[in-house]
Amino acid sequence: MKPAQHLIPYFAVLIGLYVFESAWLTILTYHGSILLVVWKEKQLSEFRKLFAGWRAPTCGALLLFGLGGGIILFILGPRIGIQAEPMGSALNKIGLGGSGFLLFVVYHSLINPWLEEVYWRGYLGSGSKKIVPGDLLFAGYHLLVLTMFVEWIWLVVAFLLLSFAAWLWRQIATGHKGLSVPALSHLAADGSIMFAVWRLTGLDY
Repeated sequence: MKPAQHLIPYFAVLIGLYVFESAWLTILTYHGSILLVVWKEKQLSEFRKLFAGWRAPTCGALLLFGLGGGIILFILGPRIGIQAEPMGSALNKIGLGGSGFLLFVVYHSLINPWLEEVYWRGYLGSGSKKIVPGDLLFAGYHLLVLTMFVEWIWLVVAFLLLSFAAWLWRQIATGHKGLSVPALSHLAADGSIMFAVWRLTGLDY
């Protein structure tokens, strides 16, 4: 357990979103911190794992799992408070108005999954078959973001689903001795969720 390293995204979100109200500052601080920690700890070799552990059948199933996040969000979106006008106002507040949101969607979907898998399932990974603190901490920092957009009851649901996803991706990474499958599943999840939010807002970005 590496407490300081696990708390990096919490500091990035608290400072970036709640102090400076900037989604870009938040994600770039988070990603920059990941790269800095992995470099300082001489763990850059973790990036090689992104090209290891490929299993086509598992990847197919995990891609569906990842896409399921966006599909569920699209279906339940209006019920959990994701509506065009309030969502648009919230996005504008954190610097994602206009075309900036679509650019953020592309960056977040294509860059974030690889870095998070290297960090959480690689550098901070565990071989335990049980839920570990790292799984819960991975899920927990997302709630700091989601609390800006949804009611508390859905935060509980999100926490449970994200904890399960973290545990599942970690099991696959350990079992397959590589990060390629969990990274692609994570990409499918991030991409589909961001796309669902984009479509649910109904705003012209």
